[in-house]
Amino acid sequence: GKMASAAAESRLKLLGKCPSDTLEQFVHKVADSWCERGAPRFQDYRRVWPIGEWQDVVDACRHLIKISIGKDKSKDEVVALLTKSEVPEEHAVIIANALEVRRDEVRPALAANSVTISRAHLQDFDWRVQLIMSSDRLANIRQPVASVDFHVATQSGNEHISLELDKQELKKLITSLESANKVVQQLKS
Repeated sequence: GKMASAAAESRLKLLGKCPSDTLEQFVHKVADSWCERGAPRFQDYRRVWPIGEWQDVVDACRHLIKISIGKDKSKDEVVALLTKSEVPEEHAVIIANALEVRRDEVRPALAANSVTISRAHLQDFDWRVQLIMSSDRLANIRQPVASVDFHVATQSGNEHISLELDKQELKKLITSLESANKVVQQLKS
C-alpha cells in the first residue's frame, strides 16, 4: 500500500552508496529478479551495503522498477523521483538509463506478477434494472436499482456475487472497473 511505497522510496537513498561503476550491474540484477532469472547476491555487494541494509536496498530497487516500468514513467520522472529520495543525480541517471534498457523485457514480467495476486477471475456477469415504486416506510419512491450478478471462478470452484446498486453506487463501480482495466492494459502493452 501507500505506507510500504513511502518506506521503499525513503530507502532508495541507499542506492547512492553504490559506486557508479557497479550500480548499473546491480540494477540489471534486480531487474533479472523480476524476470525470474536470478537476483543480486549479497556476497557480490558486501563492500557496498552491510547485511542490515541489503534487503532494504534490494526491496527499494524492486519497488522502483515496479513503479517506474509498471506505471510507464519517463527517464526524467525516474531521475526526479530518485533525486527527491536523496540519490545523487549521476546515480539517478545511471539507474534511469538501465531501467529504460530493460523496460520491454520487464513489463510483461510485472504484468504476469500482478495477475498472480489473485487467482480469482470474472467469468461472466448478468444485470437488470428494477424500479422500486414504494417501500414499507415510503409510499412513493420511484428509484431505479441495478442488480448485478458476478460469476467468479476461484481455485475452489465458482462463486456468485450479487450486488444491488443505486445510480451513484453503479457509477462508482463502473469507474473502479474502468480504472482497473486501464492498469491491466498498461501492464499488458
